[in-house]
Amino acid sequence: MAKQEISSIDKYNATFPTILRELMNRHPNSGNSTTQKALAQVLDIRPQTVSLYMNGATQPTPDTLVNIARYFDVSVDYLLTGVSSYNKETNKELGLTETSIQMLQRANEMEAFDGMPRVIDTLNNLLSDKDFYEFLNDLSFKANAVRGAANMTPEQKQGMDNLNVEGYYIWDMQMYIQEFIQEQLAKNGLEIENE
Repeated sequence: MAKQEISSIDKYNATFPTILRELMNRHPNSGNSTTQKALAQVLDIRPQTVSLYMNGATQPTPDTLVNIARYFDVSVDYLLTGVSSYNKETNKELGLTETSIQMLQRANEMEAFDGMPRVIDTLNNLLSDKDFYEFLNDLSFKANAVRGAANMTPEQKQGMDNLNVEGYYIWDMQMYIQEFIQEQLAKNGLEIENE
């Protein structure tokens, strides 16, 4: 049986190179980007090798993989699977990404500021409100309408008397978002007066 070749596109989109590119774009702790040269110096390898890792053309040795994990302060299992072992059950049960889980954990650790509710309390209220999920569903529908209008062919636009369909859908989505925010503020006793 012939060995199947994995395409370069599949290698590029594999978990490790995708995670590495994300980490290079934004370090989890500092938020800064990391150059190939900077990571190569830390790992004592050539910048071209880092590029090969990022493109999925080659894989690092186990020692190098551990050093990459240390540099970005993530686990090796996160580099290889996209989910760390201590968040695996949460990911499996809720479908949240590692980054989402970490952000929720950080929100839970934040203290209340000057009498304001904690961030996690605000998130908890929002996530337990069925209206929020209806909003997200409607927003997704409206975003698809904007994309559809943007991709209309000249034949599809014919007979619309120079109507800016895309502009209308963008305006509609903005009004919907604004209305939802005002409703959420009102639920929390913070109404904004319209002039």
